[in-house]
Amino acid sequence: MVKKEQPHKDNAPGPFYVCDDCCTACDVPFVETPDLFSYDDQNHCYVTSQPKTESELSRMIRTVLSAELECIRYSGTDPDVLRRLAESGYSHLADVPILDVKPVLRNHVTFNPVDSMDSLLSTGDLAIMFQSYLRSQENDYLTYKFRSLYSDGFTYTFEYSWFEDNYHKVEITFLGEPNCRWLIVTGTTFQIYDWLLAGNRFCDIRWYTRDQWIQSKIWQATPW
Repeated sequence: MVKKEQPHKDNAPGPFYVCDDCCTACDVPFVETPDLFSYDDQNHCYVTSQPKTESELSRMIRTVLSAELECIRYSGTDPDVLRRLAESGYSHLADVPILDVKPVLRNHVTFNPVDSMDSLLSTGDLAIMFQSYLRSQENDYLTYKFRSLYSDGFTYTFEYSWFEDNYHKVEITFLGEPNCRWLIVTGTTFQIYDWLLAGNRFCDIRWYTRDQWIQSKIWQATPW
């Protein structure tokens, strides 16, 4: 076992915890998982409820990955959680050493429409929908910029940025295959993941590494 950090005294019993005297009230937990965290009277966050469902677990893991000061840790031994942390490059946030698991990038995602009418959407339509979704998330501190790169009817490629000119590429391709009408290859996954789940318009959402997509077709429901 590695040395365990000192947990905040109010953390709910269970494997996920906030380290004591670490929080800077960044609000990341309250964006990702507001139902699982609270602030004490000193504006220090802590875990109020451990994840009970797969959705809550995925959101909790995303919170662990997103917290800039890495104040949220995992003390459990669930091999799937340990794998997901290690594959995301955050094995150091587990109290149990994780061996023989290397970081991977699941940046290929396939999906289908829920409504058959949406099957008529072009890759350009999907790009516009994604950009509209991001614009709906803008506020005084966050704005997005977009630039188109390529379109041939089957593939639409563009880039977007939310910090200066640090652009991230997104490629949307029409496949038309069972369980995978469209494929997105992206340099960043969180916003694509959120958009695909927003509004319940898409289903059969499957995330792959590049090698998994090309070879084994082994997939999982989240990129992390």
